[in-house]
Amino acid sequence: MGPERLITYCGLYGGCCARYKGYRAFRQAAEIVAEICDAHGFHYWMPHVVSEFSYEEFRKGVEFFRRDDTWFTCEGCCKGGGGGPPGCVRACCKERGVEVCFECADFPCERVAEDTAMLARAEEYRRLGREEWLSRQVERADRGFEHHTRWCYRIEMEPEKAEGG
Repeated sequence: MGPERLITYCGLYGGCCARYKGYRAFRQAAEIVAEICDAHGFHYWMPHVVSEFSYEEFRKGVEFFRRDDTWFTCEGCCKGGGGGPPGCVRACCKERGVEVCFECADFPCERVAEDTAMLARAEEYRRLGREEWLSRQVERADRGFEHHTRWCYRIEMEPEKAEGG
């Protein structure tokens, strides 16, 4: 399965979405939080000492984000599923037989003419060409770029082993 399947109809790259199963930053962060909590023995003493919140519920939340089999984790992308946000171009793209909205001969139509983010993606896509654009998206995903926040997240914490242990 290649990265092409992660190109969305609106011209985003699903590999840069925090919900995509292959995007590990969220799960790595949750794994680090879980490890730190365990290392400090929070599960032993915190439920008896801290009354402001439920440590058990907190830990359920951490485990939720740590797993890759919850509703939060997307297996693929918009092309494998249904729905989409209001104004989603999925149905129109399917009807017109295009993989990406801005490959349509009528782009930009009245439906997307005011979507400045999509217009910018279309300009980059056309300037670079599909293969180069996709290559850059894969690189961004590898660097931890998340398209909703437009930030790069890198979780690279390796715990040190204690001496003698």
